[in-house]
Amino acid sequence: MMAGDQHDFFAELEADSDSGSDFEGFEPEDIVAQEIQGNEPNEDPFENWSEGDRDAQPELPFAGTPGLTDGLGEGQIPLHYFQTLLPGETVDTMVEETNRYGNQQLDLRQGQLGTFSRFRKWHPTNRGEMLKFLAIVIAMGLVRQSNVTDYWSTRPVTATPFFSSTMSRDRFLLLMSFFHLNNNARYIARESPGHDPLFKLGTVYSSILYKFATTYKPHQFISVDEGMVPWRGNLAFSVYSPNKPIKYGLKAYMLCDSVSGYCLRFNLYTGRRVSLPSEHGTIYDLVMDLLRGRFGQGHVLFCDNYYSSPRLFMDLWELGVTAVGTCRKNRKGLPQQLKLKQLANKGDTYIMSTGPLSGMKYNDSNIVYILTTSYTCENVTHKQKIRPKCVVMYDKFMGGVDRSDQMVANFRLDLKVLKWWKKVFFHILGLTVLNSYIKYKGNVRNPMTHKQFRERLVEELVELGNICNTIPAPLPGRPKSQPLDRLTARNHFPRKLAGINPSARRCIVCNPAVREILASRGEKRKRPGHETVYFCPHCDVFLCVVPCFEIYHTNQDYILAYKRQYSEE
Repeated sequence: MMAGDQHDFFAELEADSDSGSDFEGFEPEDIVAQEIQGNEPNEDPFENWSEGDRDAQPELPFAGTPGLTDGLGEGQIPLHYFQTLLPGETVDTMVEETNRYGNQQLDLRQGQLGTFSRFRKWHPTNRGEMLKFLAIVIAMGLVRQSNVTDYWSTRPVTATPFFSSTMSRDRFLLLMSFFHLNNNARYIARESPGHDPLFKLGTVYSSILYKFATTYKPHQFISVDEGMVPWRGNLAFSVYSPNKPIKYGLKAYMLCDSVSGYCLRFNLYTGRRVSLPSEHGTIYDLVMDLLRGRFGQGHVLFCDNYYSSPRLFMDLWELGVTAVGTCRKNRKGLPQQLKLKQLANKGDTYIMSTGPLSGMKYNDSNIVYILTTSYTCENVTHKQKIRPKCVVMYDKFMGGVDRSDQMVANFRLDLKVLKWWKKVFFHILGLTVLNSYIKYKGNVRNPMTHKQFRERLVEELVELGNICNTIPAPLPGRPKSQPLDRLTARNHFPRKLAGINPSARRCIVCNPAVREILASRGEKRKRPGHETVYFCPHCDVFLCVVPCFEIYHTNQDYILAYKRQYSEE
């Protein structure tokens, strides 16, 4: 199954897993309704629970080989690892959709752009320039500035020459404005049949996630948990998670390598799904789909009480995946005897088992329920403390998703954007760089640090962008905002705005010229600027009748001509 189809299976969990309620976010069939009334449940699919731990049995052999699947050698540079996850074809898709959106916007705003609008400078981009754009975005996570324009500041205190030498400020802001991943013409409205909530992310999102899952083989220990993409805007599927470091944002269900932190699956929550879940509930379906392609290899899954259930663990064991996880006491299938058992002292345990599954009630700082089909509940000494073995392994390997989130957050782009899908893409870009580093780190003897890897990758992306067929840079000097026929055509006549009290506009000639004259003297303009109600309908610009109308239509550099006339006067 392609990763582009995966979000259909994960857009179903409306409640947050860290909620204080024991029942929030669960399907009705996944909760023992009789327990709420204090009665013994009548339907228990696990009727053969007995006291004591399960019999010792050999662990499922791990059949996987952790590492790369693309055959990269040790001598590869960071760029090569990055390209295994974000190849040139994916960059070309970004280029195509960005150019398409830029043309659509210019056509839409025809005749509405201001004289000095940045959009007038737009010209199509290509792969080389897009690579440099991505390099700048990654570099912004290494060098923090309070405002995006500060990256192009020339003040000695805040100057960062890399950015201005790679791309001009206006060009970067243009690319950021027109950056797109899908064709808006094919968008289906939210309330219409066939609506895709992740449409804006296009095939770029799905192709990158597919590369995540297929170009790397994880270690034996893997974990499932939620990650967060920061976002405070108005969005139908944004969530509030009070117990998460990032409280406001978009929730994603992640499957990660517990040893390295490599992200194997990343699936955004997009609201409750329309289709009905299976007979075992939505959470069961969620975990099963996250693990698709990992069955039969002897993996050990670690998950928290949001995902754990006796039915899930038993079915995973049948599919060749053992599991360890905390469990909520209202999970269907958990024996009533285990719930009612009283534990007086800290460190006390009570264990029951059925087949390959053990359930343990453990008095730690609080009462904790543990399910395991992997490690037994026997006590072992760990760091001079006696604890159950399954608890020790859970504490050691449960943090794969948290580790991935933390490493991405260390170099997260703090650029403020108005589109949620851009925020998601930049998060995925940071995750792509992290996964590239993990692949590199596991393939060399003396790896560089994560920060050094990102710095080297930025340099190589810029170098590759320069090698590609780049668009010729604009000629230096003042851009010509109007065609030269203003100097030769004969149909230029001043016209006054209609109306009794027309709103005056700034003159295209004297307004910027006077600003430059005052700036050369170290002065600042105290008035809004030279304004006029007259314009040239042929050139579609506002001009003072005297002397600006004549200067504009008789001089190629009309601002310089005005400044010379001003100095002579």
